Amino acid sequence: MTKSPYRFIARPSRSSYSASKFAIEASCESLYHEVKPFGIKVLIVEPGPFRTPFATRIITPARFQSNGGFSDAYRNTAVEQMVKAVSDPAKIPDSMTGDPEKAARAIFEAVDGGHEYLRLPLGPLCVKALEEKIDWLRKDLEATREIAMSTEIS
Repeated sequence: MTKSPYRFIARPSRSSYSASKFAIEASCESLYHEVKPFGIKVLIVEPGPFRTPFATRIITPARFQSNGGFSDAYRNTAVEQMVKAVSDPAKIPDSMTGDPEKAARAIFEAVDGGHEYLRLPLGPLCVKALEEKIDWLRKDLEATREIAMSTEIS
């Protein structure tokens, strides 16, 4: 799987980030059910990797400047890889192929067109990651189905 900003996948070194994104998604999903009877729609936008200046907004604490942006305890870990990957905007990975203008247009068209879905995945890498997550959930369900079904009160 690719490294990603997706709300539906938790990656190493991104536990706080993932938790906040999962919480937002759950809140939106709940809101969807609450406001649907009033004809109000909710849209969760699931963007894949897009070429934006996001990494240039990262602030590294002064005490970690000489260590490349992380403490020695994180050397040779997923945190080091993540910090290095976003520290130089000139080294945007080739996988970040999303065009922000096309994404904005797709979001506008979904909202303006009265979308009939809750989630809007954007980009082929997002679609692939979402399919992998669904497959993972399905595999876990099938592996635990018998256990789950056996826990009902007789």
